Amino acid sequence: MNDIIDSLQQKWEDDKKSNIPNSDEMNEVVKKIASKKRENLFFHYGNILILSLVLIGISLFFWFVAPVEETLSRIGAGLMIVGLIVRIVIEAFSIGKSKKIDVEVSSLEHTERAIEFHRFRKFVHSWVTIIIVGLYTLGFYLISPEFSKYISFWFMILIDVSYVFIAIILIIIIRKAIIKEMKTLDEIIELKKEIQN
Repeated sequence: MNDIIDSLQQKWEDDKKSNIPNSDEMNEVVKKIASKKRENLFFHYGNILILSLVLIGISLFFWFVAPVEETLSRIGAGLMIVGLIVRIVIEAFSIGKSKKIDVEVSSLEHTERAIEFHRFRKFVHSWVTIIIVGLYTLGFYLISPEFSKYISFWFMILIDVSYVFIAIILIIIIRKAIIKEMKTLDEIIELKKEIQN
């Protein structure tokens, strides 16, 4: 990402010096930005694929293997499934927003769209993801009382405790994503200030 930001900064400095940018340099910058954009799109598509597989797996599990019968357990299963659906929709929306960032428009306009996109992703990685993980966790533990009727006490404790470790790992990964998004956003905002001056 830093290479892209450096390339954009160089393009802006060149634009300040001359209204006729070197087309070879411009093409190289556009290619780098487009390449980074493709990487980001593959990342979003990958997220959708993984979340969809988890959604299908959980849905099939609750439908065929362990159909929950108690109201509290059904609420829990619903929270887990709805949380995954919401996250898939958000990733699809992110793809749409990302595709609106045209790498061949002016530097300032491109920067504005990139800032808007990164602010949206920052919001997704922070509050939205925390709420979804929280609801998913609540759903998981709402199902536990019904499952404890069919699973031994110690195995149920093992499942509940292992979920805590998985949640901690997820929180660490989400935190790293938030820090990365914040750093990128700050760099883009600084470059925008520079070009406006």
